[in-house]
Amino acid sequence: MKICVVAPLFHTSLGGVGKQAVLLTEKLSKCGFKLIVLTRKMINTPEFKTPANIEIHYIPSFKPCVHILEEKNLSNLLISLSFSLMLAFKLLVLRKKYDLAHFHGASLPLCICLPLLKLLEKRVIAKVLASNLGTEVGSLKGKYLFMGNLMAWIIRHTDKFIAISQEIADGLKKDGIQPEKIKQITNFVDTERFYPINDQERHILKMALSIDRNVVINFTGRIVERKGVDILVNAFAESMELMPSSILIIVGAGPDEDKIKNMASKLGINNKIRFFGHSREVIKYYHAADIYVLPSYAEGMPNSLLEAMACGLPIIASKIGGVVDVIENGKDGILFEPGDISGLSSALVRLSKDVGLRVRLGEEARKKAVEGFSIERVADEYIKIYENMLIML
Repeated sequence: MKICVVAPLFHTSLGGVGKQAVLLTEKLSKCGFKLIVLTRKMINTPEFKTPANIEIHYIPSFKPCVHILEEKNLSNLLISLSFSLMLAFKLLVLRKKYDLAHFHGASLPLCICLPLLKLLEKRVIAKVLASNLGTEVGSLKGKYLFMGNLMAWIIRHTDKFIAISQEIADGLKKDGIQPEKIKQITNFVDTERFYPINDQERHILKMALSIDRNVVINFTGRIVERKGVDILVNAFAESMELMPSSILIIVGAGPDEDKIKNMASKLGINNKIRFFGHSREVIKYYHAADIYVLPSYAEGMPNSLLEAMACGLPIIASKIGGVVDVIENGKDGILFEPGDISGLSSALVRLSKDVGLRVRLGEEARKKAVEGFSIERVADEYIKIYENMLIML
């Protein structure tokens, strides 16, 4: 069975989308699939060991120094367009090397390449990565004058769509995708790499990182507006009187980093917040933490949430997107309305003061990660879809 994986981001250190693409491809290769990967050629990226026994083709594009194309602007449009056109050419050249094309993302590259793939009589599957951002099918109708509707009409001819959350599945239906074409498959986490540690090990890590406080609160992710880091900082400041020994650690980087640092300084809590920047060793920061917080305004199904759960951390998260498919309020985490500073503040105080509740929520989170979000379970679901689709050729 020959699969072509199309992943504009194929890198374990450039966000969850790229990490999911790499790990799933590696797992499928170990299951006996013959895979080729088409990804965008980029420069100035963190060091990355490419998976063994997988043929990778790097597609040139405009501005290879830009890695993340989340912001909607002309420059990012030109990057995506140039990549898409070169991708279509490469798919034509390599047409004898694959039977099925699996796109990680259902946006402009899929829209441009899909007519060619249909002409070549290839099966096409697309994993939809996000909701309500206006960049993928599921949130295109009515956007960009008539172009959003046109893109949605073209993309709906894809053979199968993978929705990583119920919200994404609902959006696909609103964009005219037939329900029988939609399969809901969650993201996954490596539960062997991400695992809980005991209190003594956590204390040693806290000492090594110079964060030896009673309660360490962790945020891991890109520092961009939709991640809601400003909400977390404000809620943390509001809570300080009731949890004076707590410290907030922020692991990640992004365009809003200076803004968040200035906010912390103005609130007078910059001595209570530690910024660790981008890290390839995020697990040590999960292990050093007592609570994990995800204050985002919009998500598909965030990797950091699943990783924190696998590490046995109690979760506080905004009630959005794929989060509500994962976290059951009061059982394995605490949910609050997005943007609700007081709600988040109350949850921080509650968990910081109640060790028993932290332990219970953390144990339930770990159990759910192992039972419901392992890479083995998710890979099996993809394999079944591949097999069913190729039988129809």
